[in-house]
Amino acid sequence: MKTISIRSRLIDLLSTSLILVALSAFICIFLFLEYKVNKHFDDALLSEARNIINRLYVQNGEIQFQVPELGINLQTASGKGSVFYAIEDDYKSVISGFEALPRPLLNKRINDITFYDDYYAQEPIRALLVTHKMYRNTVPYHATIIVAETLEDRQMLIEEIFIAISGITCIIIFIAVTVSLVSVNKGLEPLLALQHFIQKRDIHDLTPIDEKSVPKEVLSLVQSINQLFVKLKKSFTHTEHFNADVSHQLRTPLAELKVMLEMDTQMQHSEKKDKYLEVIDTMTHTTQQLLMFAKTNPDAFDRLRLKPLNLSELCEKFAKAKVPFIYAQGFEFAYEAKKDLWIKGGPIILESLLQNLLDNALLYARTPEGNPMGTISLHVLKEDGYAIIDLCDEGPGIEEVYLERVLERFFRLDTQKHGSGLGLGIVKHIAELHNATMHLNNLQPHGLRVRIRFPLIT
Repeated sequence: MKTISIRSRLIDLLSTSLILVALSAFICIFLFLEYKVNKHFDDALLSEARNIINRLYVQNGEIQFQVPELGINLQTASGKGSVFYAIEDDYKSVISGFEALPRPLLNKRINDITFYDDYYAQEPIRALLVTHKMYRNTVPYHATIIVAETLEDRQMLIEEIFIAISGITCIIIFIAVTVSLVSVNKGLEPLLALQHFIQKRDIHDLTPIDEKSVPKEVLSLVQSINQLFVKLKKSFTHTEHFNADVSHQLRTPLAELKVMLEMDTQMQHSEKKDKYLEVIDTMTHTTQQLLMFAKTNPDAFDRLRLKPLNLSELCEKFAKAKVPFIYAQGFEFAYEAKKDLWIKGGPIILESLLQNLLDNALLYARTPEGNPMGTISLHVLKEDGYAIIDLCDEGPGIEEVYLERVLERFFRLDTQKHGSGLGLGIVKHIAELHNATMHLNNLQPHGLRVRIRFPLIT
């Protein structure tokens, strides 16, 4: 389904409306000016007829024309059209002018002055018929004057007006459409600003949108979105409380069961005691990992908890605390860090990230017989505006086909070894919470490097 654009719809509606208004104005103005042009030429014909009337007189009982040669094939002012005239007496005899000039139909003659359209010499003409009464010794005499002209001058002037108005109309339409585009873009600026603000927000940011700067037209929409944010936040808070309750309710009886088993005198020399304790430890670890996996879900974690922290300092404290344990497991340990790398993060979940990376290395960087392999190293680097954590081991590594799958929950390469299959999944969750990227790659001749890239605070 095609997405509807408010901007396109507004521009289409405004442009169409303005074009229709401009075309309507063009038609009205053109018709009005055409009427004025025709009236101007008709008035010129009437003026010519009156000039002829002024030259008429009666002599010896006949109507005479003072300058008979004046009206023969008169030319218009532009020289492109022709003017014709004819003067008739009471007996329809032509006193002067052109023979056979057409007369109007009787039903079109309204009064002594009649304008009409006709053809003369196969050319369209505009003609005027005027009847004039004169007296000589109280005897009336009637003269009929016909003045006609061809239409070249009228049509030429009307065409010039048409071209001029068309050009002006096109310019007006262009300006109107341009103004519409600018106006629509200007009017949509608050909406575009809101869109840009929402796009810039982190997808997990559930803080309400500020309603003060929102246009009234979308205020109800923003209020609905804010209500949804509140409901989601309550739901996530409920989930966190549930996880905390589950954590307490599960860890407490497991801890009590372990203490009871260790204190049970009947089990002191039992071969099953160590196996039972191992099962309890596995259950406790799996429970903690499940709860941490749920707690660090990027879709449910409140990122407002993330604050500026010194990643270098946090990694250094972690390394110092874990060195004895690493040596106790039979591994060597190397640490290198660049000072004062600040990121926005949560110290507790970052420690969990480091702990899971270390646990993964301690568990899998071993020979098939279970002997530790080489050195575990932790490096904190700076590169291209990013803080980088590299945790490397010298174990057998991971087959290329499994490098992505090991990030899936409950996926384990070696099912014979104890583990929940959630460690690297938790690391991936925590990395996503910090807008960080996670990459796994094998080292040569053997070993695995896990790299986390955190954006630095500027």
